[in-house]
Amino acid sequence: MKQIKYVSLMLILILLATGCAGNYGIFKSQTRSEAKATKRELVDNWSDYDIWLHHHPGYKPPRLTIIIFDKKNDDKKILVKGSWSKVNDQQTWTEIVKENTDSDGEFTLVWENFGPYYTTSVQEIWGPDNQLYGFVVYQANTVSLVRLKSIDENTIQFFWSPPRPVGGR
Repeated sequence: MKQIKYVSLMLILILLATGCAGNYGIFKSQTRSEAKATKRELVDNWSDYDIWLHHHPGYKPPRLTIIIFDKKNDDKKILVKGSWSKVNDQQTWTEIVKENTDSDGEFTLVWENFGPYYTTSVQEIWGPDNQLYGFVVYQANTVSLVRLKSIDENTIQFFWSPPRPVGGR
């Protein structure tokens, strides 16, 4: 009798795990050298992507907290909700790159008040179908990448948690 209960419980857990696993994508980390190369490629090939920006309004001037690069010429889409803006022209992108390039020429999201402990990271955005949807560039240790939820076979929704404003709770 115990064996039947155990097998039944295991079967239920396996079905739940496989059913839930199909609804979410994953973030894949890159090494520091891979991230540096990827940032360079994304900056140089910006026109190949739909680029979404989020500025944190709690800071004056508002700080760029996160950038999503969604490949244009594929059937995959990354949905973002909230107050995101889209880069529509080269002039805007050139200004963003200029504002976020450090003295060594590396593209980095600059947040002086967080000090040298935070770096700009790149994560690959993979769908539940094991397909690369795009990239996210963000200030590591200030932004939390929460999850990627499948909306349909070609669309995932991006969820994240922004940093709190200075002095915020």
